[in-house]
Amino acid sequence: MPFGVKNGLPTYQKAITKTFCEYINAFTKIFLDDFIVFSDMSTQFENFKKKNFKCKMFGINLNLNKCAFMVFSRTILGFIVSQENKVMDLNKVV
Repeated sequence: MPFGVKNGLPTYQKAITKTFCEYINAFTKIFLDDFIVFSDMSTQFENFKKKNFKCKMFGINLNLNKCAFMVFSRTILGFIVSQENKVMDLNKVV
């Protein structure tokens, strides 16, 4: 970011939110630099292709070492999220 540390994160967050605005709450959630694409098995690949196309169009690079595909449960921001429910990760509780 050319603005330095002071304005880099808000500018990034605004750009990412504007880029994926039609997908937010439809099949994706975004928090800072975390992207979550959720859907049922029949539409998951199509939704991922839409998200990937937007990333390519706007020059957003994904770190494949941090990506996980086709998972049914995942720890995100201190919560264990699955299709059935969302519970607090007890490893994060002091």
